[in-house]
Amino acid sequence: MSGTETAVVRPTVAVLFGGRSLEHDVSVVSGLQILHALDAQRFAPMPVYIDQNLRWWTGDDLWHNESFKGGGPDRSRLIEVTLSPGFGTSQLVPVSTITALRMPAPSGVPTEQGGAIPVDCFVPVLHGTFGEDGCIQGALELGGCAYVGCGVGASAIGMNKRATKIMAVHAGVPVVPWLSCERAVLDRGHEWLTDLPSRIDASFGWPVIVKPCNLGSSAGVTVAANTDELISGILRVFEYDVEALIEPFIKNRLEINVAVAGLEQPVASVTEMPVTSQATPLTFAEKYRRQGRKSIGSSQGMAGALRVLDPDQLPKQMRQDAQRFATTVFATLGCEGISRIDFLIDVDKNELYFNEINTLPGSLAFYLWSAAPHYWTITDLLARLIDRAQRLRAMKRGLQRRPPAELKLLG
Repeated sequence: MSGTETAVVRPTVAVLFGGRSLEHDVSVVSGLQILHALDAQRFAPMPVYIDQNLRWWTGDDLWHNESFKGGGPDRSRLIEVTLSPGFGTSQLVPVSTITALRMPAPSGVPTEQGGAIPVDCFVPVLHGTFGEDGCIQGALELGGCAYVGCGVGASAIGMNKRATKIMAVHAGVPVVPWLSCERAVLDRGHEWLTDLPSRIDASFGWPVIVKPCNLGSSAGVTVAANTDELISGILRVFEYDVEALIEPFIKNRLEINVAVAGLEQPVASVTEMPVTSQATPLTFAEKYRRQGRKSIGSSQGMAGALRVLDPDQLPKQMRQDAQRFATTVFATLGCEGISRIDFLIDVDKNELYFNEINTLPGSLAFYLWSAAPHYWTITDLLARLIDRAQRLRAMKRGLQRRPPAELKLLG
């Protein structure tokens, strides 16, 4: 390097994955995909693994699938870090100075005095509770950090299926009818179930799907054909969540998904149809396994599931409606980044219904952008989303945080 040349410092992009939810392993798969998809010539990718005790770790071992098998990563080879307090610092600080001195920073990641690691942008890939629901987004907002994806409000609403349905209906998007039941009613004794079967009879009839209101990956989902099965299904939901959602089970149905990217304007991907049995809802295994092989550790995730992109058997108008409804829901919730919106089709009635939104889909749903008309790679998408996240942070930092003189109460 000549005396006139200067080294180019790549922006550090920290990918957060793992977490405390039951979707921990799925998050690891997605996180590794994002890490390896980032343009290493443009960015300095940095893995940040959050374990099930919500401790944060970084280190070169976290790049490899093998590190997460068996008992998980060897903590003695990692640095435990935490988000630095103080608005606008946007850096990770070693929990122990001794550990910071003993262990070098991950390759290519610049450090400041004292071992702090400045981070230019975070990419949260924490599925489910404590990650997809606005918790991690709130921490990043408090730190004034740039981060990819939905903010606190859109994340929290998108995680709550009942709240999302209410907003979708308000925006003119058709939804499957529903009833809900909160776990808090158990304190009132068994009388809380007295009128629920009759409400189901009056609303949509049997059988019904019983599922958690604030959970993904089809965990805790059952089909109930009578009151006993309904009670059993609700009690199963309460093992995972504080609220159960009850919907009519559409026997002759199809499931289609659309991803939406929040760039200058929300952009819808092609539609996809997961290959599943109509006899039961799409299960966790069908989402994350293929040909009987578990995808955790194989870096396939949702991309490894069986699916048909832009299915010809669906009328063009229905595919276009799904894309339009998807962007409407995305905009109504105020989403950012990439969200995957799932729909149900009642084949007998030829009707399309919004089902749910995944504000933090596995792999950023990159497989939905690889087809025409976009042909975007996940590397290209990530670069676009990181650029937008940094611009949004600059906009937020420019907002006035001090009250005008007439509203000051002190001094």
